[in-house]
Amino acid sequence: MALNKTKHLLTCLMEECTEIQKAAAKALRFGLDDHAPNFDSTNGEDISTEIIDLLAVLEMLKEENIIPDTCQHNAGSLIARKKEKVKQYMDYAKERGTMT
Repeated sequence: MALNKTKHLLTCLMEECTEIQKAAAKALRFGLDDHAPNFDSTNGEDISTEIIDLLAVLEMLKEENIIPDTCQHNAGSLIARKKEKVKQYMDYAKERGTMT
């Protein structure tokens, strides 16, 4: 089965998201400063690397007009809004006793 460019890049997007999940899971299990045997990068560094890979694929999706670049002009405010939302849920988790 041959993939067109859109399907190929969307598959890459899914793969990068999965790799971020895998790196985060390893950090939760073994610590951010741990690393796999025979590897020099830490789990924390692996998370950062995988996020860069994701950003590269997102950039390619925008360049190919597969996804819109609608948030470029107000990315700062969208990021600030998301950070505030995450902080609110962290506060709620503390209130519930599920986070220290």
